[in-house]
Amino acid sequence: MSKIINILGFYLIWWSCMLGAANGISYFGPLVMILLLIVHYYFFVRNIKEIYFVLIIGTVGTLVDTLLFLSGSFIYAGAYSSNLLIAPLWITAMWAGFAATVNHSMLFFKNKWILMVIAGAVFGPAAYFTGESLGAIEFHLSSLLSGLVIGIVWAISMPGIFFINRYLGLDE
Repeated sequence: MSKIINILGFYLIWWSCMLGAANGISYFGPLVMILLLIVHYYFFVRNIKEIYFVLIIGTVGTLVDTLLFLSGSFIYAGAYSSNLLIAPLWITAMWAGFAATVNHSMLFFKNKWILMVIAGAVFGPAAYFTGESLGAIEFHLSSLLSGLVIGIVWAISMPGIFFINRYLGLDE
């Protein structure tokens, strides 16, 4: 039951972030993320390292999406300002929300490195294309090239996230 609650919480965060950003309320998703992570930690987390893990992945993910943003590949709705060239807070919230699934609803990926690469390459672009269709992301590359870039980024990120999780000793 906890795994179902965990994945439903992540989807609630994801949709709150996307729809909030697309509709001019970009801080709605991060607020939902904070509330759900408080509930998650209160009921499901037994190791303080998982909090560090979520913070690390939120930071690393923000850097990854900031690099995509700085490359001119994408524009994100809900930016901090036109002068601050960093991925918006709702992007950070989605990375952090995803990190909270790694030791719970996404545990089936543990030690399945090839499956992680494939899942990242397929579902990463799917998420970004959904974000584009909702108006939260604007691509500046062709659809094919955008999909390839995102697919490569997530084919690396997915196993990278699980590697960091393992490094912190959370997958034991």
